[in-house]
Amino acid sequence: MAEFKDKEFNFSKVEVREERAEEIEQKPTEGAEEQKVSQAKKKGGRKGAIYDVKGKVYFAKREKAIHEPLIADLTFSSTDKKLIRELAVRQFLLVYGMTEDFAAKILCFVYDETTEIEKRKVYTLGNQVIADRLGLSYLTVQKIVQKLHKKNIVIKESFIKNAYHLSEETITFFKSIRDNKQVLLTFKEIEEEQLEAVNEDGSLNEEMVN
Repeated sequence: MAEFKDKEFNFSKVEVREERAEEIEQKPTEGAEEQKVSQAKKKGGRKGAIYDVKGKVYFAKREKAIHEPLIADLTFSSTDKKLIRELAVRQFLLVYGMTEDFAAKILCFVYDETTEIEKRKVYTLGNQVIADRLGLSYLTVQKIVQKLHKKNIVIKESFIKNAYHLSEETITFFKSIRDNKQVLLTFKEIEEEQLEAVNEDGSLNEEMVN
């Protein structure tokens, strides 16, 4: 099986801190200046491409989802059943802009280890169990779980410490791939709204004129 990795999407966090000015101004030493130059060089380099793509998840019956008489059927096969499910879950997470290598593996583990509490699928084992069972670092698990929280793929439980339940959309997706690992991908072009008074052919844009 080919390994699927997408490094083109970069999502950055900016932390703003307010610091008080020191009473005594300290002049930077020569060594400090060299360190600043060295750090500036490290920050340079090729920046990842940023794509203006919006995604959404919609659950529809087959007869209402397919719009073309002929559809490309892309099939990935493997004896590793967990891997096949992870590949499907990656497509689900891509809608939320999540391309981390282990995000799908972690979400699948959480789904499998949930407990039914008050009609909700709740995960109560904590992040350390995920790290130990999947052979990942705790920091990696923590960062991905935090992002799953931020995207509302999993939701924190207020009455149980370090626990969270799966969103209804996440549960529905896992149910949809329970028997057959099929996901319909639709790529939709959105026409930009024309704001010019004159069209490309020289004619007047009636909507703008009126």
